[in-house]
This record gives sequence, structure tokens and C-alpha cells, in this order.
Amino acid sequence: MRIPRESSGPWRVTAPDYDAVTFDPDLQARRLRVLLRPNVVRGTVVRNGDGSPLTGVVVRAEVAGVPVVSARTDEQGRYVLRGVPEGATLVFEHEDFAALKLPLAPDQVVADAALKRDVLRGMLRDSSGQPVQGYVAATAGWTQAGPDGQYRLKGVAPGERIVVKAPGYRVVEATVPESLTLDVTLEPLVVRAIYINAVVASRPEALEERLQLVDRTELNAVVVDLKDSTGQVYYDTSVALAHEIGAVRPVLRPAELVQRLKARGIYTIARIVVFEDPILAEARPEWAIKDRTTGQAWRTWNGVAWVNAYRPEVWDYNIALAREAASFGFDEIQLDYIRFPTDGPLQKADYGVPHTAENRTAAIAEFLKRVHEALLPTRASLGADIFGLTMWELSDSGIGQHLETIVQQVDYVCPMLYPSHFWAGSLGFEIPNDHPYEVMLWSLENGLSRVPEARKKFRPWLQDFSYGPGKPYGAEEVRAQIKAVYDASLDSWMLWNADNVYHEEALEPGAS
Repeated sequence: MRIPRESSGPWRVTAPDYDAVTFDPDLQARRLRVLLRPNVVRGTVVRNGDGSPLTGVVVRAEVAGVPVVSARTDEQGRYVLRGVPEGATLVFEHEDFAALKLPLAPDQVVADAALKRDVLRGMLRDSSGQPVQGYVAATAGWTQAGPDGQYRLKGVAPGERIVVKAPGYRVVEATVPESLTLDVTLEPLVVRAIYINAVVASRPEALEERLQLVDRTELNAVVVDLKDSTGQVYYDTSVALAHEIGAVRPVLRPAELVQRLKARGIYTIARIVVFEDPILAEARPEWAIKDRTTGQAWRTWNGVAWVNAYRPEVWDYNIALAREAASFGFDEIQLDYIRFPTDGPLQKADYGVPHTAENRTAAIAEFLKRVHEALLPTRASLGADIFGLTMWELSDSGIGQHLETIVQQVDYVCPMLYPSHFWAGSLGFEIPNDHPYEVMLWSLENGLSRVPEARKKFRPWLQDFSYGPGKPYGAEEVRAQIKAVYDASLDSWMLWNADNVYHEEALEPGAS
């Protein structure tokens, strides 16, 4: 190239596949040297291991995380990127392979890559070979199998641990094989439980008495309080907030308790009461429901303060406790009082947001969704206690519990279908408490008719106590409820008695 001395600049030098350069030449110099930077990068992308070419890989040049240019590999795994800026990083992405980032060296024009597969595929089946629409979870993420049982989980590597869960089936833990293909057969789970409060669980003789009842009968599970409606946390938790607010009453050693129960083949359920938590409400008044007339904490007729179910800080506290319970080895975390209050001067309750049915339902659903997702990588399933009325009421009953919404967010739905809690005249009975079989059966059938696809999620609480008008409850009334569960084509149930005293005569003997 010759530049006449009488020429004036600036001058621009261009060439295919190079960045243009603009300069003012030193016309007194006899020779000029112009350096052009290549801006085209080529390469081949192959499968790590066998070296076979990968088609359809997106190759993108980024600067400071901002995409600039991109291309896709062809059938031979080749790509060409034009206009690649200086200091760029190449990103290689494919739906079946782990993403790879490759910073470019100055003047680098060839960048080959080998991608590792990171997608686990397979099918979930029951013992008869039918597809199961369960969850497959790893530390980095989770997925749900489709109606055909097929699943696809991205972001895993051979040797990694995964957990497979589905309502009505035992949880399976597995290791990702080198083939990244894993079919799983799930075994059915039947749960027949009694409730044990923290005080009884903390007393060896009292606990042993209940466990012997389990040993002798068809029972195979227990529900144990870790946090109840007083707000007390009954073990030395690692959740700092519980200590800060004075909620800790360490009478239990959960990990040891779980180990003891599992040694006897008992399915373990940790009960956590959520929104009736007066300790948290008093210690963190900004998280409590407010009384709109006083600006102070709103209270029930019994003077109990509730936390505000719209507050994410309250959600986080209970999620942390649920995750910790899972770490102790509990098979299931059961949440109770997942609702807004029902008694007290409700017209004075101020939640800081419009307290509409839509907002109430959304808040409860979002909380349950977050708990469920937090538990997915663990062995613990999620259960939710709901009012028995929820099986009949098409709205949220003013408490945020809407059946069709809740069943989508949890593994197990536990309606508290106590006949004594139905109003006089309900279901056509002057005293519903006198009709345990009909109240249980009709309620289950009505709820199941609304969400037939969720049948395996239902596990009702049964009444093993006397309360209110009508007959006292004994073995006959308890067995009538159990029969109703079976006649509704369900196989799991739980018995509730606040004092943990149960009618053994209502139960079938255990397997010898």
C-alpha cells in the first residue's frame, strides 16, 4: 500500500474477517505498519468421551455477560462466529449437555470444545408397570415426570445422588449412572398413624407405651410435634430466630427419636404448626396480624396473637424448621394451621394487603409451594392439614384453604374430618357426631370427586376423642371412620387424640 505524502487522513484499513483500523498516518515516515485483529472464530464442538460431533449447539460470544453474536453448530459440529469483539468469552450451550464457558485469548481464531452430558432421563413406574407422575430431584434442581412416567432432569452428573418421590409411594434414593439413564420402580406406601405430642414423646415410658401400641396393631406411623400452636420449638434447633425469640424448649432429640422409630419400622412424620405462633407474633410484632383500631397485635377471643400469613419472613422461618426436620431423617413434614384465623374480632384484623379470597388463597399456595420445593432434594415429603369443611366448601372459607389449589402444592392432603366439628344440620344430620361413618365417607367422596387425579394424596385425620353433643367416641366410632376411609377407596389414615390415648380395640392386630 502506498500513501502519497500530500494525502490527508484519517485513513481506514479494512479486511474480511478482521476489525477495521482508523488512523492518521505519519506522512514523514517511509514505512507504516498497521496491525489488524482477527474477529472471526471457528471451531468444532464434540461430545466429551467419544468425540462425536454435536449438532445444534448454540455458540455465543459475550462481553461482561452481554451476548454479542451467536451461531449454531452444523451436522459436523462446526461453527463460525463473525464480529467477535476483543475480550470476549465463548459460551457453548445445548439442552442435553452442561454449558461451557471459554475465555478467548488475544487473536485466538480457533476454539474447539468438548461438552459433557448432564441430563438424566428415565421412567417412573409402579410395581405393576404403570407410569407414575412423580418428582425427581437433585441438589441443583428438580423435575416432574409426565403422565407417561417419562422424566428429564438437567444439571446432574454420574455419581450424583437423586431422590424420587410420588404421593402414595415410598421415597427412593438412587445414584446417577454413567449412562445417565435411570428407570425407577416405586413401591406403594400405606400410612396408619397416631399423633404423639412433644411432652409424651419426651418421656421414655409414655413414648414406649404408644410405640408398643404401634407394634401390636395395624398402626405403622407416628406424627410427632416439633413446633405446636404455642409457638414452642421442642428441640435445640439450629434456626437462630427460634432462639432469639425465646421459642426453644429442648425436650426432644429429634435425630435420636427418628433413629429409634425407624429401628422399629415406623414411618416418621414431624408436625409443625405454622401461622398460630404467638411467640413469634409477640417477639416480632411487625410480622403479626395488626388490630386496625389499636395498631397493636390482633388477638383471638382467647387473647392469642397470630403471625401474618402474608409475610415472607414468617414463611422463611417455618421453611427453615421444615428443612431442619428433614435433615433429622423424618419421612414427612406435616404443616398444620396453614390458614388465616377463624375466631376473634376478624373485622379488626389488618394484614397490610387487601384480605380478599384471591389473596388469601394465593398466599397459602405460595407458602406451600416454597416449602415443597425446599424439601424436594431431601427424603422428606410434605403434608398439609386442612379443615374438614374444605372438602365441601368451593371457596377458601375465609381462611385461604381452597382444595383444588392446595392439592397442587403438596404431597399429602390431610383433611381433619372430625364428625364432632360439623355444625348441627350438616349433611342432613341433626347431630353429625352421631354418624361417624357417613360424615367421613361422604366428605371424602365429595372432595375426591373434585380432584380425582389427586386421590393418592389424601390421608384424613380421624376422630378418636369425645367432644360436643352426641355420643361419646369409643372403638366402634373409630372403626366406623376407618371403614369409611376404605370404602372411599383410600388406604391411609391418622388418629387424633390431644392426650394421645387411643382405642386399641378399634385397630386390627399387627402382622405377627
